[in-house]
Amino acid sequence: MADHGDLSKLPSPPASSWLLGHVPDLLRPDYHRVILQWANKYGKAFRVRVLTEWTVVVADPALAAQALTHIPGRTANYTLIDEVCGGPGVVSMFGTLDEEAWRNTRKATAPAFSMANVRRYYGGVLSSAGELLEAIDREQAALGWVEAEPLLQRLMLRATLEGLFEVPDATQVPGFDTLATNITLLMTEANAQITDPIRKAFYATPLAPLLSKHVARCRTALKSIVAFHTNTATRVLSRPEPEPGNTLLWACLHRLRHPRTGRPLTPKQLHPEVGMYTTAGFDTTTSSTGWCMYAAAMQPSEQEAVARELREAGVFGRGAVLEAEREEEGGAEYGEGDGEGQEGAANRGPRRLLRLDPGRCPGPEELARLPRLNAFINEVLRMYSPTALAAERQVGDQPVRLGGLAGGGPARAPGGPGAAPTHHRLAHDLPPLPPSPLPLCLPPPYPLTGRQVGDQPVRLGGLVLPPRTTVWPMTYALHMGADNWGDPEAFRPDRWLEDPRCAFARQGVDGGPQEAAGVGAAEGGPRSEEPPRRFLPFGAGPKNCVGQNFGHTVLRSLVGLLLSRYVVRLGPDMGPDGPSAEETAVLTQVAVITKLRRLRLRFQPRD
Repeated sequence: MADHGDLSKLPSPPASSWLLGHVPDLLRPDYHRVILQWANKYGKAFRVRVLTEWTVVVADPALAAQALTHIPGRTANYTLIDEVCGGPGVVSMFGTLDEEAWRNTRKATAPAFSMANVRRYYGGVLSSAGELLEAIDREQAALGWVEAEPLLQRLMLRATLEGLFEVPDATQVPGFDTLATNITLLMTEANAQITDPIRKAFYATPLAPLLSKHVARCRTALKSIVAFHTNTATRVLSRPEPEPGNTLLWACLHRLRHPRTGRPLTPKQLHPEVGMYTTAGFDTTTSSTGWCMYAAAMQPSEQEAVARELREAGVFGRGAVLEAEREEEGGAEYGEGDGEGQEGAANRGPRRLLRLDPGRCPGPEELARLPRLNAFINEVLRMYSPTALAAERQVGDQPVRLGGLAGGGPARAPGGPGAAPTHHRLAHDLPPLPPSPLPLCLPPPYPLTGRQVGDQPVRLGGLVLPPRTTVWPMTYALHMGADNWGDPEAFRPDRWLEDPRCAFARQGVDGGPQEAAGVGAAEGGPRSEEPPRRFLPFGAGPKNCVGQNFGHTVLRSLVGLLLSRYVVRLGPDMGPDGPSAEETAVLTQVAVITKLRRLRLRFQPRD
């Protein structure tokens, strides 16, 4: 295995396998914690070997910003996710390796997420929230606890389809009730294929659905998802040509043209973009809202501080939620079936009809001005980032240098100042990290996304990286690294109140590079004189999350609504003090995003 460029100048943790390199470490369920220990030990950037290929792990915000901004190449993992969730050969802006196609779609749809448009989409969130509150109250009354994840997913699907695509009453569209389950199934399968090439090869064979019930379910789910997204694309394209000033998402997609032919897209060609925005619009925000509810339950004093701020500001106060007449429930909802079991029990009996009065609800700007609410959300996003990974980059046709490492060494030599690198200890010999007050979200066993060097060397600051090298800025290490944050394992929202520039790297103990705009921060790109950001929940650079304004607004509104209305406590099977470190791997599910596999909560109405 040749070691090209300056890769040999980067430190490398001891590989646990001569043949596989660091693969066994990366397949551990707590591999993110292993990489965090490596980052704290080996400094800003280090290399890990996956079979015969090198990956450069970046745990420094300045280097992460440089990589995410200046290395455009992605790895094929993006394409794999698209194809598993959309079908062979189906690639969206998310998964394309064609830079021209990416630029075409990104440029066409970016105006859709201006704050002016987000205010309009916000109406879809409010109109969907009444159904969420009905379901919470009904499940709490019937079961004594609430399975929160499916309810949050349903709300976000409604808000995305009815807001971004202006689909009227999305719940009546065929396939809506199973869409979230199907997407989750396929994204989990895509994640598994990334870590298991044999599984990937088997999945593609014609015999796979005949030999495996799981693959058969995946194929059925795929057909349903494709039909749903194609239906939405047909709705969009069947509308009259939008006015030039209309920059809503459906209008931007309506005007989208093929990057090479310039022709309008067909529903079949548009459905990958519809699917990408539908999935991105509901899955990450659902996960982040779930983590916020979990954190509130685990930190009752912080929960009460947020609730007090909401109450004093009159946010979602008296009159915001209206109750209409009762009617008899007519069948299963939030889960198809025969009406038996937990879902059936929760859906039998009279139903309260709740709706939110937009005139008495806060607007996006009012929510953005609540310091305690935004500090709480920022701290959740720091410790439990929606992706836990920044996007990988693959070095392209020109040299790249690693900034700040021109001397060829790490930020500090492992073992202390001036000490020579040591490579005699295995990963499992590293000292255990202190326990976290909350379970730590687990990234996938190998980078789901990335940037990769192309056919020529790339310079990232002071070091030259050889072609085809994958550069992996790891959000978890950026957000939890001891060099970037003071007391990073502590859930402490006050850090955001004490320092308005908390999202940016500083020199000193509590400093460390790069952030994407915080939930309470100004929405806009960094100025050239600004330090790099150490807070990256929505990524960074030209391929950051295009819909982060919408994500910010939805997260603020849902957390504000729920904590103003309920006292949130852990439900059964979650443990009185939350899961232990060993249980975290069982509770956490990762497929592009990080979420709790089981999120059972008790919602007690406030006075």
